[in-house]
Amino acid sequence: MPARRDHARPPRRSTAAPRVGVGLLVLAGLFAGCGPAHSNDGGNGMIFGLFKSKYTTSVGPQVGASLVREAAWPASMPAPPAASYPQVRNVSIDGGLPPAGTLAATRAEHPAAEAFVIDATAGQPALAVVNTYDPERRTQLWQLDARDARRFDKQRSATFDAAQAKWLMYSAESVLALPGRQLLIQLKYHKPQAADGLFVYDAEADRIRSFGNVEPDWSRGLPFRFIDSLQLLPDALLVRYQTDKERLGPQRYVNHFEHLVLFSPRHRDGLELAKLGLDDGSVRRWGLSGSKLWLQTVDERASPPREFVWSLDLARVL
Repeated sequence: MPARRDHARPPRRSTAAPRVGVGLLVLAGLFAGCGPAHSNDGGNGMIFGLFKSKYTTSVGPQVGASLVREAAWPASMPAPPAASYPQVRNVSIDGGLPPAGTLAATRAEHPAAEAFVIDATAGQPALAVVNTYDPERRTQLWQLDARDARRFDKQRSATFDAAQAKWLMYSAESVLALPGRQLLIQLKYHKPQAADGLFVYDAEADRIRSFGNVEPDWSRGLPFRFIDSLQLLPDALLVRYQTDKERLGPQRYVNHFEHLVLFSPRHRDGLELAKLGLDDGSVRRWGLSGSKLWLQTVDERASPPREFVWSLDLARVL
């Protein structure tokens, strides 16, 4: 460093301006360097992105496309097709617990036991995910009688977890039919901490696999919704669920990530198309037009909330 000269010092305030100027230049450089690497022609504004860029989107490599920022939602969106596989119906159980009880035609309010049922198909029996509430809060898997689908035949042996016998209680909060005789079960369990998990039951293999714990869609308020779905093709279903919550204030939360998982004959185990980060918003509306998935999203951390429209080409995975 050059030797320091013993000149008279200027007033201290005269040295602050250059430092502030340098600081502004550094910040400007940082802002200019901010930008998403995961999408085309999109992402956050510079100042907002500097402080909120932790929760970015990743697209699965099998998709072979990028998330693209669009100017507007399409003027029209085709209606989703009907599913080509049986859907779930929720009914009460009358006359006691399985196997003695029988399925009712509808669900009563606050039933003693209830079942989420999928009807039989060629070569495959009807099945029921059963919740019992007294004397214990438990969930069971039952095969229904081929001669009378209101009656229970035998209990399936698949379990949610090797340690579930030690859980204090657990019950299925919602059940969604998937292609290929599979069920997506949202299970609330206490071991002893309360948690909500997603499990896929493969009825043909009598096997359950876990998708991990999930959070409700906090943006939608009560009643809580943990999973949403979009029928892409008669035999292809897109499922959306949330993870990793953040508290913004009293009774106000957001989810850091939304997972978009495709189930189809090609992807029985579920293919994660995208892990949508909060920096790109939470899904408020979605639809499929041709091979393009469209997403309308909102990031509610900003004031006013930031809105986005995105598209993702699914031609390679549909």
